[in-house]
Amino acid sequence: MYSGNRSGGQGFWEGGGAAGAEGPAPAGTLSPAPLFSPGTYERLALLLGSIGLLGVGNNLLVLVLYYKFPRLRTPTHLLLVNISLSDLLVSLFGVTFTFVSCLRNGWVWDTVGCVWDGFSSSLFEKSSSHKCIYDAF
Repeated sequence: MYSGNRSGGQGFWEGGGAAGAEGPAPAGTLSPAPLFSPGTYERLALLLGSIGLLGVGNNLLVLVLYYKFPRLRTPTHLLLVNISLSDLLVSLFGVTFTFVSCLRNGWVWDTVGCVWDGFSSSLFEKSSSHKCIYDAF
C-alpha cells in the first residue's frame, strides 16, 4: 500500500521502476522517491540546525535579561517577551521535526508526527504574528 504524500508526486517501487507503469506490479512495497540528493539534505540540516540554535539562544537571552533586570519589566517589554517566548517555542518544536528528517534524508515521522508538526508550528507562529502590529507603532 502506498502511504506517501498526495501531492501528485510519482511513487517508486523499492525494487525500481515507476508506480503505475504498464504491466504487472513488481514484488515489494511502494515508497516515495527522495526529493533531494543526500548532499542537499545535509545542507538543509545544517541550515535548520543553525536557525534552531540561533533562535533558541537569542530568545533565551531575551527571557533571561527580562527576568534578571527589573527595570525592563514594562508593558512594552512584556510584549517583546511574549514574542520571544512564542519564537522560542517555534525554534524548539517547529524546527526539530524537519531537522531530524533532513538528517535521515526524508520525513521519518508518522501521520501523528506530521499533524503535530503542522499544528505546533502554526500555533506558535500565529501567536507571534502580532509582531507586525507592534512594528506598525
